[in-house]
Amino acid sequence: MNSVPDDKELPLGEHILELRSRMLVVAIPIILITAIVFIYSGELLKMIWNNAIPLPMTIYSPMELMLTRFKISLVTALFIGIPLLIYEVFMFIGKGLYPHEKMFFIKVVPLSFLLFTSGAFLAYFLVLPIIFNYTIFYSTNVADPQVSVKRTIDTIITLALGFGLVFQFPLLLISAIKMGILKPGFIEGKRKFVYGALLAFAFFITPDPTAISELIVAVVLLVLFESSLVIARYF
Repeated sequence: MNSVPDDKELPLGEHILELRSRMLVVAIPIILITAIVFIYSGELLKMIWNNAIPLPMTIYSPMELMLTRFKISLVTALFIGIPLLIYEVFMFIGKGLYPHEKMFFIKVVPLSFLLFTSGAFLAYFLVLPIIFNYTIFYSTNVADPQVSVKRTIDTIITLALGFGLVFQFPLLLISAIKMGILKPGFIEGKRKFVYGALLAFAFFITPDPTAISELIVAVVLLVLFESSLVIARYF
């Protein structure tokens, strides 16, 4: 096998030390950002809540609010720290990559991050308000609704993460087509089966008893699927 240009073999210990130093470069800013965001996490929690939940906050244990604020701070810091993490990973593995592999990494990873962010924003600004307003509206004539701060924030994070991962679908499909694993003509001829699989997948990954978020995920997946075929065909 041809070696990578300018690649130098180093002892395993040096690789481990380099990895450790690069992870520290990522971990320290994330810890600092978490601490800074925690100071303002109460206002951030109110902002998140007012956008998605049409009810006052309720806590069921003394530490619930504190742990929720910490979770919000950590998630925010991790999201902000993703570009730094990607950069450090690229600098660590880049020495062993061929030029075309580096170019692939540079093109795909930022696009993946952009798609993930788009999916998370769609979940937060569109899907969550619809789900909570719908479910709470239809429960008021039976019982007085109260929602736990911790469980609600966990739901928001899970749904945002799920939509972010769903939005990786075009990248995976286009990559498979470009690598010759899948053929556009074959996929287009199997649309009924693909639609059924996407619908089943949407109901599998979205634990919402109202079926609202499942239908939204299904529609999003179908739009992403058709868009991916168009992009793969012309680009």
